[in-house]
Amino acid sequence: MDQLTNFLADRAPIFASVAVLLGAAFLFSTFTFQAKGTDKIPLVGKEFGNAEQRRKAFIANAHGFYAKGYEMYKNVTWRLTGTDEERIVLPRHLLDEARRFSDDHINITKAFDKNNEKRYTGLGAAQSHTDFLIHLIRSDLTRGLNRINTRLTVETARTVVEELGPCEDWTSEIVYQKLLRIVAIISGNIFIGPELCRRDEWTISAITYTVDLFTAIGKLKQWKPWTRPIGQYFIPELKSVREHRRKARAFLKPVIAERRKLMKEGKDLPDDMLQWMMNKTAEFGISDDDLSLIQLNLSLAAIHTTTLTTTLALYDLVVRPDLLQELRNEVKTVLAANDGVLSTHALFDMKLLDSVMKESQRTNPGNLVRFVRYVDKPVTLSDGTHLPVGAMIEAPHANIVQDPQLYSNPETFDAHRFMDLRNGTVEDPMEYRSKEQYQFVTVTKDFMAFGYGRHACPGRFFAANEIKLILARILLDYDIKMPDGITERYPNLNMGLDALPDPTKAILFKKFKTSA
Repeated sequence: MDQLTNFLADRAPIFASVAVLLGAAFLFSTFTFQAKGTDKIPLVGKEFGNAEQRRKAFIANAHGFYAKGYEMYKNVTWRLTGTDEERIVLPRHLLDEARRFSDDHINITKAFDKNNEKRYTGLGAAQSHTDFLIHLIRSDLTRGLNRINTRLTVETARTVVEELGPCEDWTSEIVYQKLLRIVAIISGNIFIGPELCRRDEWTISAITYTVDLFTAIGKLKQWKPWTRPIGQYFIPELKSVREHRRKARAFLKPVIAERRKLMKEGKDLPDDMLQWMMNKTAEFGISDDDLSLIQLNLSLAAIHTTTLTTTLALYDLVVRPDLLQELRNEVKTVLAANDGVLSTHALFDMKLLDSVMKESQRTNPGNLVRFVRYVDKPVTLSDGTHLPVGAMIEAPHANIVQDPQLYSNPETFDAHRFMDLRNGTVEDPMEYRSKEQYQFVTVTKDFMAFGYGRHACPGRFFAANEIKLILARILLDYDIKMPDGITERYPNLNMGLDALPDPTKAILFKKFKTSA
């Protein structure tokens, strides 16, 4: 009882402040969902009632809201009530115009911070950290892909076999769980080096940090915005996130200190992301203490998106035995033409695999929306649409990539779709100047899996190579099939704005007796 009394006494000012906040929020909650000046923009979901009723309906079926909105208003701007506030959905033809506005007008950082509940999760570092990381990805990681590809290839071959095992007979494996470790280790080889990437102290933290953080965000979204100051204390994953960050600092601190010593002595240095960061901390005003959090957030982005994308692709492949063999033949042919090496050039030549990966993204869009921005200064678009300060805008990515006017038979998984478009053997509905815009890594307003505009994911080239290496290695080393009695692809889990592969599902692996 004394402990409870002390606990309440210590936090009395907090509870008093929260009580006042909740009272005010309750009185004015119906006014917090809508930015001023959006009344003329069509609203989807009015039939559900007031803002709070629309919010609950959105949480229950966000996919339905976007499907209806796109069907009714795909060529004009429209809006809906989301979990936190109104979301203004821009039509495809206005995206080129919108992306040209400066960050002072349409801001991605503030949108990211709001969507990821930075106030509670701490996800969303200082702008200097973001600029630093983007610079390193573009200048060191992407430009160094040819150099580091040999390491990636060796690490992938080793890790895939180690994690999946010998599989002398058909062996059931939970795909998502296996890929989490595979991706974490392969990415870690480049991020913190081959000596550290297998250390459980890092790998487990990097994986569970990702899971705990996104679980925490999902749980926070279930609370009304004005109740989250209290709700945060009922979400244990937030405490876990802070613990992961503490462990990351403790793990990397001696590593960084040793490398600083090597730098001072002029000795040979590792060739990895951590070292590239250390080489430029002074230039960007980044402290060594900052590096652990930056590394952890880098791992989060890489592990989360790459694992999801690879899992979705495997779920698409395993139910198509003929396609599996066709892909396997392509990989072997390309290998033979490249002296048996999975070089960056060889990966580029795997056009069917590239097409399959992109088609998997198209038929399984990981998120309903892309190009999410916060309006910092008022904007008026060419069609007269006014975007007021405080508005959240976005593009209906999932609806666009499944639009029959843009993609024929959009409900059908066509493995050759993007390869045929690149080769020019079918009519190009977009009439792109370059057919290479149908590559997996290319961003357009017609396909925004990696975002759109100047803030498109800078790490997509590294991710594409990593995914291709993993899939190619699995194709060469293993036969795969669905468990007995299952013939249909595993359905995705629709959770809020996300469409995720079911992380509990297994497929069967059997290692070939000889492999390339």
